[in-house]
Amino acid sequence: MVRRVARAIRRFDRYLSRSLTAGMEVSALAVPTLWFLLFARPAEAVALSALTALCATPLAVAAFRGGYVSDARWPAPGHLGTLAGRSAYYSLVVGGGTYLGVAAQLRWESFALGVVVPAVACVVAVSALPRAFRAFARLSRLSL
Repeated sequence: MVRRVARAIRRFDRYLSRSLTAGMEVSALAVPTLWFLLFARPAEAVALSALTALCATPLAVAAFRGGYVSDARWPAPGHLGTLAGRSAYYSLVVGGGTYLGVAAQLRWESFALGVVVPAVACVVAVSALPRAFRAFARLSRLSL
């Protein structure tokens, strides 16, 4: 029993470490989108949904990259070959999640949707990252 608890604690510690690394990665690579979101209106709805998207995305990246949810091959945080692609992808995920959250808040006038919608949208979008990168790699190998 003690060993199981110790293993669970080590596993959670690894996940926490991965999520902090993913948080730094996503926050740094999504700066272009975050810059544009500073000027978006209505500011309250945008801030709530953007903060949710910016919190949910690194947690999902850490879960997928660490193999806690999926066994897909994820690019390492420092992999330079995928840096531009990850920056674009994370920016689209955070921006898209924010947009969907704000739209849901304004449509149904519920701030709870400004949290739930971006969280779900970002997790779903992040789960597709390895497949999107593989498809892009296949497309880039095609010749005319």
